[in-house]
Amino acid sequence: MCSPLRSSALSRARSLPRGTAAVVAFVALGLLAAGCGGGSTADTGNSPGSASRENKDLVESAAKPVVGGRMVYGLIAESNGWNPSTNQWATSGQQVARALFDTLAAFDEKSEIHPYLAAGFEHNADFTQWKIKLRPGVTLANGKPVTAETVVRDQQYLKKSPVMGGAFTFVKGYSTEGDLTVVVDLTDPWANYPMTLTTQFGVVTDPDWLESNDSLHPIGTGPFMLDTWEIGNKLVVKKNPNYWQVDKNGTRLPYLDSIEYRVITDSQSRGNALRAKDIDVLESVNGTQITSFQAEPDYQIFSNSKGESSEFFIQLNTTSAPLNDLNARRALAYATDKASITEALTGGLDEPADGPFATSSPWYTPTDYPQYDPATAKSLVDQVKADHGGDFTIRLSGPPDTFTQQLEQMLQAQWSAVGITVTIETLEQAALIISVVTGRYQATSWLQFGNPNPSLDSVYWRPDLAVEPPTFSLNFTRLKDEEIGTALKAARATSDPAAFKAAYAIVQKRLAADVPYLWLYHQQVALIASKRVVNLTKYTLPDGATGLDLSNGTHPVSQVWLQP
Repeated sequence: MCSPLRSSALSRARSLPRGTAAVVAFVALGLLAAGCGGGSTADTGNSPGSASRENKDLVESAAKPVVGGRMVYGLIAESNGWNPSTNQWATSGQQVARALFDTLAAFDEKSEIHPYLAAGFEHNADFTQWKIKLRPGVTLANGKPVTAETVVRDQQYLKKSPVMGGAFTFVKGYSTEGDLTVVVDLTDPWANYPMTLTTQFGVVTDPDWLESNDSLHPIGTGPFMLDTWEIGNKLVVKKNPNYWQVDKNGTRLPYLDSIEYRVITDSQSRGNALRAKDIDVLESVNGTQITSFQAEPDYQIFSNSKGESSEFFIQLNTTSAPLNDLNARRALAYATDKASITEALTGGLDEPADGPFATSSPWYTPTDYPQYDPATAKSLVDQVKADHGGDFTIRLSGPPDTFTQQLEQMLQAQWSAVGITVTIETLEQAALIISVVTGRYQATSWLQFGNPNPSLDSVYWRPDLAVEPPTFSLNFTRLKDEEIGTALKAARATSDPAAFKAAYAIVQKRLAADVPYLWLYHQQVALIASKRVVNLTKYTLPDGATGLDLSNGTHPVSQVWLQP
């Protein structure tokens, strides 16, 4: 999660020209400037944190669901609109979006791809063309039918985004075959292309609404429709009576009549609201809070997803001196005691990181990422100063919240101890995101890489997107490593799991060698709920497979129900 989007940043984002608004709002793939915490452990290795991450007392049932009722969901942050290209969807925003929109594809509990709003996918022999087969009879919330032309217009709109367009580099174009088949022609083989359709890139909306640049009145195909929105307070969605999905017994989804998403930015206030029964569910990344609720008998806690976790880290701009010097980046890594930081700030809930995947991930490969060693750090600092006129000064940016301020103070102390001068820059979240996407920053706290499959994170590492600032780019560190580019190309072209993993092993090792990130810990959003909430993260996909419990910290809500 990121720090709450403050009202000034929210209004400023709305007032920007359309092209710039796309920059402010590109949290399309879970991109967010982070001012938040989870937890870790007190040593410098990758052992689990000192607090338990096990799920507790989950209420899951195969009984006939109770239909009706309103669930109140406590969110960490507000969103600035619902256009999937031009608005900012951090984890809280993505959670609301899953009520309003469907994606064409989804992940099962093993992080394997399945059709969702789409009926199926087909490809040619070399994966340079894909066909998206749509379900008949699906309508948008305003009653318009979903056709191949609907999806093509949506995709073409997203492809034109100043920032998101980078993810569409390998898409040559779109066409239709009849009313229910979309043809996607690619410039290069892309064996797992449908995975992109699990994200905001795969959202289906009314293209007329999308192109109108109205971000406040969303029109999707989701199980719920927007009812009311009091910005900064609450958003209410009501059941979509024409939703296309039914359960195995023929009951039309969703089960709930409505959901109230209530924005409560303070974690203690969210916890108090749950205990007072003012809300039914809350999001949390506060290790102390999660540990506290684990000791209370009246709540279920989901804190251990089968999917990937996001990583919390310090992101470095490799084009900004002295960070264009590898010795400078390595010095910072050796000077950072990530274990003591995560234990102190997050209560020991999470695992220290040395790359974008936790040790439990099927993609994880051991790397030689520099571990805390202040003596080595000081030696490298001396070398950097000798090469850069006797100076080693870093500008560390972050949003204006308590967690970030504590983190910055700890980093400032650790880095200063080895001879690095640290200046602190505080930016509202919207401004911080703009500085990152345009390459006008040096170092900043960041949270990212929580997608269920590394293919969805690969755009951030592509060397062809490492353009000179201030050109917009999704390669935020501007790292230009051609070995990474070659490995990513090999991963896109293969359908062999072993070859795919081998390609991402190269990526991880190169990231460890290049040090564009100072890894801190792997963070997973936790959900704490009343025991009257049933099947909060348990659901089935349209083909009967069990869905992935959390994807980027969020879950669908169409199959959640409430006990009387």
